Amino acid sequence: MSLLIYGPLLLKGLLITMSAWLIASVMSCCLGTWLGIWSCRQLVSGYWLYLIRGYTFVAKGIPAYVQILIAYFVIPSLLGVNISSFWAAVGALGFCSSGYVTEIVRSGINVIGVGQWQACQVLGYSRKATLWRIILPQVFRNIVPSLFGEMEQLLKSTALLATIGITELTRTGMNIISRELNPIPVYLLIAVIYLILAAVMQCAMVYFEKRGQYGNR
Repeated sequence: MSLLIYGPLLLKGLLITMSAWLIASVMSCCLGTWLGIWSCRQLVSGYWLYLIRGYTFVAKGIPAYVQILIAYFVIPSLLGVNISSFWAAVGALGFCSSGYVTEIVRSGINVIGVGQWQACQVLGYSRKATLWRIILPQVFRNIVPSLFGEMEQLLKSTALLATIGITELTRTGMNIISRELNPIPVYLLIAVIYLILAAVMQCAMVYFEKRGQYGNR
């Protein structure tokens, strides 16, 4: 068997995988960052704390696989709407990952000493200006490894899309194997592709770490 014959199919599966990962990553980072900021020790108040804690508890407590099944089978049935398998899976992955990003951002803000907040207040900075100009630049430098680790885990979780019939990379490989009955080279190739993607993310993480540590040099 020559895998070159199935190159276009694998490429199409890879594009679906990357599309799902990019959309889920944007959703996860945007929502998780916002919730992480508003759940930090210096900003959270009243019922917001319990709402955000409840959100992260559900997002982190239910396995991504189960969330995909709920998003695809349960929610459309309860709401009486049609949701495509792709968007149901992407939404579930983004929701699940956002719980972890929330905790990463929240803990990153909380480790910043309260003295910096107080010093900015003495200097006349508003709380908003303190957050955006002083606190968050430090936070994002510190959480780069954890954030990239979560995005790498999210990339691997896209393989779960195959469980509801989406022909992403893993499902494409399974379809090829069902025709050729020779799983070893196919699964090895898929593993190599994921390793290449992980290596690219590792290089990006190192770049951003160095940029945050040494500025623009």
